[in-house]
Amino acid sequence: MVSYPENQIIKDARALTEHFVPSRILHRDGQLTTLRDCLMPMTHKKKMRNAFLYGPPGSGKTCISRYVCEELTAHAPGVAYVYVNCWKYPSRFKILLSVLNSLGVVLSVHRKGTPTDELLDVLRKKAKERSIVVILDEMDKVEDPSVLYDVLETENVGLILISNEETALHNVDERVRSRFASAEFIEFYRYKTDEIVDIVRDRVDWGLVPSAIKREQIESIAEHANGDARIAIDTLHVAAELAENADAARITDAHITKALPRASVLSDTKKIEMLNMHQKILYEIISAAGEVEPSDLYREYERRVRAQKAEPMVERTLRKYIDRLLTSGMVEAKGEGRWRMYAKRSGG
Repeated sequence: MVSYPENQIIKDARALTEHFVPSRILHRDGQLTTLRDCLMPMTHKKKMRNAFLYGPPGSGKTCISRYVCEELTAHAPGVAYVYVNCWKYPSRFKILLSVLNSLGVVLSVHRKGTPTDELLDVLRKKAKERSIVVILDEMDKVEDPSVLYDVLETENVGLILISNEETALHNVDERVRSRFASAEFIEFYRYKTDEIVDIVRDRVDWGLVPSAIKREQIESIAEHANGDARIAIDTLHVAAELAENADAARITDAHITKALPRASVLSDTKKIEMLNMHQKILYEIISAAGEVEPSDLYREYERRVRAQKAEPMVERTLRKYIDRLLTSGMVEAKGEGRWRMYAKRSGG
């Protein structure tokens, strides 16, 4: 039996993050089987069936897509997969560059000097060497949906799209919608509390030393997660760190109570880190003001951007950035027309 230092709580911190791909998937048998069936043709050097995964945050979409792709590449050495979060890389250029970087392509690029079509040419060459699965997470954050068509038109490349919204494909190019008419649409429901309990217990087995947390405490974490596995895992991670930093022998109820609001803040912090400079300024203004009218928001935005010796974005682009903050749930809109106000999300 492995022995651990006294008062050690965390055994493997990687298992306490949303990026960890577990060795088994719980409570998603139907979705797992369907996605496997989509990718199965690639094991026989045939084209996969494209897939669209949708459902609320923390319902297992990202985890399952990566799990199945890890499984695929282990059994089919001639296949590679890449994962891109479109919230972090929203432009056509950044998405293609991220795909190539994940494939091990090292390019000396300059945003204004390297044509996007040049990146596309490199992707086509890589796809001749091996089949590729591209996972585009949070695809509704894509600024130029033509990149979806770029990928779909590339020989030997399959596409998995992930979104919280079932309607995310409604606003894309007709060519993309046409190509995805034959794709597999896979719905993910919010987890039940007892399912979250099982998921957290699995992460506990991987990430914490034995007896670090009680069953009732795991149940408490699950109840507060409201069906969101990511919130539950973040809560477990924060509670474990609090206990370890306090040199405690195990996680206490007090650690969990303190971790609950921090896990929610952690979720927002991750989103903020992915914003560009202009989006962060908009978010900061709205957060500080409590409520702000669009005209006042634009005026203060311009002032702050110019103070940083930068050029403000045009109003049309700003509206797109505000829409992004709204759809992410970081801010909310109140009222309509001339009475419209923006505010930080209640409880956020």
